[in-house]
Amino acid sequence: MVKIKTRDWLADDDAIAPSLEKWQRAVDLMTELLGASAGFVVEYNEKLGYRAAISSVSGNTSDTADTTSPPPALRTNPPQSNIYCRKVIDEKAAFYEPDAQNKPEWADNPELTKDGFRSYYGVPLTWSDGTLFGTICVFDNQPTNYPESFQRLIETLRDLIETDLRLYEHYQTMRNVSLSDQLTGLNNRAGFELLARQKIRIARRYHHHIGLIFIDLDDMKHWNDDYGHAAGDAALKALGTAITDSIREVDICGRIGGDEFAILGYVRNRGDLTTIITRIHNTLSAAKISVPASKKPIHETPKISAGASVFFEPVRESLEAMMDQADREMYRDKNRKR
Repeated sequence: MVKIKTRDWLADDDAIAPSLEKWQRAVDLMTELLGASAGFVVEYNEKLGYRAAISSVSGNTSDTADTTSPPPALRTNPPQSNIYCRKVIDEKAAFYEPDAQNKPEWADNPELTKDGFRSYYGVPLTWSDGTLFGTICVFDNQPTNYPESFQRLIETLRDLIETDLRLYEHYQTMRNVSLSDQLTGLNNRAGFELLARQKIRIARRYHHHIGLIFIDLDDMKHWNDDYGHAAGDAALKALGTAITDSIREVDICGRIGGDEFAILGYVRNRGDLTTIITRIHNTLSAAKISVPASKKPIHETPKISAGASVFFEPVRESLEAMMDQADREMYRDKNRKR
């Protein structure tokens, strides 16, 4: 389905890479001007927690930091961690802690107890709809008393980063429009093939088996002729929904032609694909197709033909060869019904 953010962590998306270089310079300058120990752009994921997207490459160090623990730039802190950034995220507002030393509310804050960061100033970063992306923040191993002008500096850098987030959103929106099927919301053929090639590259690198399913809506002409084209569209939408409800999170799918769909993912054996096909059949059998402008009442559910092929590692076949083989398997299934 169409998504603006295509990774758990935006910093892992190549599309944002040019902006990350700019953010790095901004964070380094911020840290230097404030004479701080460290500066960060921290990304927030409500399921995974907090992770540094950018960390300053220089800053004042502290003899009190715990050198046996991973540095903060390399850690992912769980969502419920009692860290300074959580205060910004929870309150959706800037937060300044001049000195956390000996304050009971920070007694279990790893940024204080492990990293020695006594002072913190952070402001929230948001997407255009107000959803939180994370924070831009500075840490210091000593108490601070930042003047208002320094706080405005950080807020100005916040505005620059949020401008990049808006550009990223616009890019993804345009990309999704060009790679998505407007009727079903699935990837179109170009989108499916783009993602499939990425999956195949990863499979070759990590020695995964690849599974591919081809699905065809049976007797599309019957749906269009007997019930009307709106009913044919409704049947295609129902099949698209059945596919998305039946596949795993790691699978990709798309509408690759008029009434043809494809699914690709990592598998252990053919049984994994059979399970997905069975789920789709079961979901479709319970679907209710209702079209107000139908030529006559609809008392049936869409039926499909499906073909599945497994490509065991080392995967040598091209995507085109894989799709051709799965397509032939699908037509064998269709011919068996005639």
